[in-house]
Amino acid sequence: MTASEQEYLKQIYLYTQASGDMIHTKQLAIQVNARSASVTDMVKRLAGKEWVIYNPYRGCCLSDKGKGAALQVIRRHRLWELFLAEKLGIDWKEVHTIATKLQSIQSDELIDKLSEYLGNPTYDPHGEAIPDGEGNVPATDYPEVYDLKIGQEAIVFGYRDTGKAFLQYVEKLNLLIGVPVKVLSVIDYNFSIEILAGGADQHIISKETAQQIYVKVIE
Repeated sequence: MTASEQEYLKQIYLYTQASGDMIHTKQLAIQVNARSASVTDMVKRLAGKEWVIYNPYRGCCLSDKGKGAALQVIRRHRLWELFLAEKLGIDWKEVHTIATKLQSIQSDELIDKLSEYLGNPTYDPHGEAIPDGEGNVPATDYPEVYDLKIGQEAIVFGYRDTGKAFLQYVEKLNLLIGVPVKVLSVIDYNFSIEILAGGADQHIISKETAQQIYVKVIE
């Protein structure tokens, strides 16, 4: 499997898991930063290898074979992210790009040793679940900031968006993993959320931003 094929499978998995639907080739082109024609050719190639189920009118999703392969790519990617951030001290906002290159190293022995070295972790530096060697994914049914009720307190746990720009934004707002957050109000006009971060920083964030941040509710 080529590095490009691995990245496509990963992006298809991440999108379809979040949306519960197939991904159209136009959307996939955005995900992988490629031209629509190139994406269509790749999807047809993946379908020919039985990794993808392709419908020209609706888009594509992964077959069982493709899902298994995608989970192993995601496992490698997130383990490398954790290694880069925790052991090499690379800024957590930078590890995604480097890990995308390292994820193509297909050595089960290396990845199993890496996981063991890291203590067989279940979450990466952004709070995303790390599949195990069998493709099992830890529970990720944590609510989003947008799900919190007014006055409800929680702790930031992770992010749906792990792009550098988004991580820079949440860092600026002090919405880092482990920071307490409380919803103060919801603005009826556009459903923006007024929040208190870290017990001192008051911000208004968009609905879209609030839906990208996972939290653990404080009981």
